[in-house]
Amino acid sequence: MKTDSKKDSAPFVGGSLMAVNVDIVATTGYRASKLLGSEIYNHKGEKIGKIDDFIVGSDEKVSVAVVAVGGFLGMGKRMVAVSAELFESNAQGQVVLPGATKDKLKALPAFQYAV
Repeated sequence: MKTDSKKDSAPFVGGSLMAVNVDIVATTGYRASKLLGSEIYNHKGEKIGKIDDFIVGSDEKVSVAVVAVGGFLGMGKRMVAVSAELFESNAQGQVVLPGATKDKLKALPAFQYAV
């Protein structure tokens, strides 16, 4: 079977041809790889948790951040889900969840991954 090398060089995603011209792409946002493991602070500057994971919804947006709260040295931490839209950043580049406290996060239902 003969193939066209130009067609083969573009990536396919979900059966659709995807191409990005890197010369004209400009975007704002945050790299998930840099946010994973980030400490979360509240509006008072108190550490209240850590980003453990992200859930990307079917609308191709990050809809939920999975937050680890409590525990010590990785033991006894509790995972909760928080809407990604609630997070902000401050002048120091920290991840901020305004109005939150450790107790409020601990009071949320525990997050569990579907099997």
